[in-house]
Amino acid sequence: MSIFPFSRFEVSDNSMEPFLRQDDHVVTFNWSKPKKNEVIVFTSDGKYFVKRVDRILKNQFFVSGDNRQMSSKLDPIGRKQIVGKVIIKY
Repeated sequence: MSIFPFSRFEVSDNSMEPFLRQDDHVVTFNWSKPKKNEVIVFTSDGKYFVKRVDRILKNQFFVSGDNRQMSSKLDPIGRKQIVGKVIIKY
């Protein structure tokens, strides 16, 4: 869990279109457990990703991009990989 309640990120791809586009900015709230259908920012292999939570099974989160053609297939992520849920886009 982050020591800061909020973080800011810039979207770097088109995998979340039409909800988010490349170069959009988002603010995350880092002190909550995301729920199904919420958009989150998480880390994997040292990179940040923005995806939607499709399913939660025990402590694994299954995520994908809204733009299925542009979104890469990702393995389930753990709670510790999640930075926060997106609360503002601009």
